[in-house]
Amino acid sequence: MSEFNREDAPAHFQIFKFSNCTTMRFLVILLLIGISLFANAQQNLPTIKASSDRVDIRVGDDYFSKGGWILEPAKDPDVFSIGSKWPYKAKKVSFITDIDSISFSVDPGNKYDFIVLKSNVPCHIQIQTRADPVFQKKQILTSLLIGLLMLIIVLVAIRNSINTKLFLSLGYLVAALFWIMTFASGYLHGNYNHFKNVISDLGAIGTKSEVFTSCFLVVIAVVNILFCIGFYRASKENRLSVIPAVLSFAMPFTMIWAAIFPLGNEFHSATGPLPFLVIISSILPYFLWKGNNLKGLRTVSLISFVLMMLILTRFIKPFGYHYEGLVQRFFYLGWTVWTVGVAYYLRRRLQFENLKI
Repeated sequence: MSEFNREDAPAHFQIFKFSNCTTMRFLVILLLIGISLFANAQQNLPTIKASSDRVDIRVGDDYFSKGGWILEPAKDPDVFSIGSKWPYKAKKVSFITDIDSISFSVDPGNKYDFIVLKSNVPCHIQIQTRADPVFQKKQILTSLLIGLLMLIIVLVAIRNSINTKLFLSLGYLVAALFWIMTFASGYLHGNYNHFKNVISDLGAIGTKSEVFTSCFLVVIAVVNILFCIGFYRASKENRLSVIPAVLSFAMPFTMIWAAIFPLGNEFHSATGPLPFLVIISSILPYFLWKGNNLKGLRTVSLISFVLMMLILTRFIKPFGYHYEGLVQRFFYLGWTVWTVGVAYYLRRRLQFENLKI
């Protein structure tokens, strides 16, 4: 067999080989240019010096941490993220080493990069400021509060002309809207696991699903308030204890709160204990509504209470450690069962009472 020489190759093969070499050289040059630009960009960043790994941090007049930051050159960048309880126009953030310091006047939703040089080793630090939540923007928040006030005024004015059964029917709607929001927001989020991530992650500041979730929560909360009004009225009309109905208002309140103060805001967790009022609201009818021909609803009361109490599995491995989203959904499943059960049984009881009349 004769030896194959480059000169013997067809013309189109030689062209292909030449083209391949040219492409590889071009890619190498682009890569070198990219590395050079990146290195120059880092060199042009503001730089301070340090001889210690510990750095002090000051954020406005609200926060100071002595030695609260540890320099880690391996992180590029090492991100320091800050938010605000309330909207702010600007805030001074300072990093103070043992021999130098740097300060930035930061605005919401921006990034600020600098270098801390320790023993000629650069540490790239980036300050990230979270954007203001959608309902903390002055015009939007004002519109929301005015809208809620107008709703209250209208409801008070027409309270006698609206049938209680209509209010109760909204229990079906509020439950459906909640689960529609959960799955739609999870899809918009793009990196969400329903078994591992909590509902608050859907509205977290800076996520793709933040605005959608916050707006949807307000809608659900309004519908839920109307349902709770129906729950209260039906309880009175049936001469039942109104305590469960009063406690049920905790749910729409927590929803509105989560919309205004989403995850990432310091006030977000302030309503943490309120869901336990909802749990109490679900179990009280089992004890308070005896002898009122509401055996079915009392059974639903017990079932929903058990489901919601499964939230305590968060203290058991592996649930609360790896599947916090699943644990939280036990609570929302129980709340859904209770809401739909109240809507169904109290509507049916009112209808039965009307037939007797």
